[in-house]
Amino acid sequence: MSRDAVTPGERELQIDLIRTSIPADQPDWTENIAWSMCDPAAGVSIFGHLGRMQPDRRIWEGLSIIYLPGGAALVNRSLGVSLAEARNREYHYEPLVPGRLWRYTFHGVAQRVRSEDLRRRPVGDEPFEQASYDLLFEAVQPVFNMHDSDAHAERMHLEHGGSMRGVVSVGGQRFAIDCKAYRDHSVSRRTFTTLDSETWANCVFPSGRVFSVLEVRRGERLLREGQAFIDGRMHRATPVAMPELTDTAANPRRGVIEIAVGSHRHRLLWETLEASYAPFQLLRPVGMRPGIDHSDPTHVVALECPTLYTWDGEAGYGWLERARPLATLAG
Repeated sequence: MSRDAVTPGERELQIDLIRTSIPADQPDWTENIAWSMCDPAAGVSIFGHLGRMQPDRRIWEGLSIIYLPGGAALVNRSLGVSLAEARNREYHYEPLVPGRLWRYTFHGVAQRVRSEDLRRRPVGDEPFEQASYDLLFEAVQPVFNMHDSDAHAERMHLEHGGSMRGVVSVGGQRFAIDCKAYRDHSVSRRTFTTLDSETWANCVFPSGRVFSVLEVRRGERLLREGQAFIDGRMHRATPVAMPELTDTAANPRRGVIEIAVGSHRHRLLWETLEASYAPFQLLRPVGMRPGIDHSDPTHVVALECPTLYTWDGEAGYGWLERARPLATLAG
């Protein structure tokens, strides 16, 4: 099939496949998959990530933060090798029905942590315990192709709002999950060495409306991209006002996001869930580790927070990710 004969929907299905070859002439090339969900009924929220490491891109880093009822949090970071699949020994990402269904599984161990401790040091000898989740993501909207990429593009960033159902098992407890969720799949030449700041906010609302906005600063370069899915139609959205980050305790905890959709401005109230935050350090060139190493103030710290959004009076649970240089944040 020629490039011109591929429809936008077919194009997204083609490029959403896990890459089975690694560009030898691009040592900073990588591939990343993220998923997030917040189930207020179960009291469980999860941010998960699978990313190819550098310099050996066959190595996948798996990462999870699992927030439990009562403010408890568990973290996992593991490494493993796979070329043709996004997986390691504990994680597996499986596309089941192209453009519609995906499965995210984790079976391993996690460490129960206190956010206050992770603000002072990297994760250390916290107790390990068995943990797992088996989650099925079903799309509620067409995929958002941020860079309008095709099979010939050097970079790709796909995002998708959906629903998540499944089971989370931790510490002998079993939680049934049935909530809204969000997924991301990107391929690009990437390094955290040049990252100055990043803010990513997203939510799928009960009515089916979706928003996601991303702001990334690298030196003089500023990327502002996003989407809004309203009344069954996809729209480009541009972030106008985004959340700040002032300290390693995820403050401020509430505020207003403003996005532009065409000539219309939308205001969304946001508030992170109480006690649900955990600082991660972005590793160089790529990778994430729970906790903060204070030996170098140029390190970049990321806060992952389940967040309540309100849009025109409708409430929905989504996610907020904020990354800033450690030197700019109060302890």
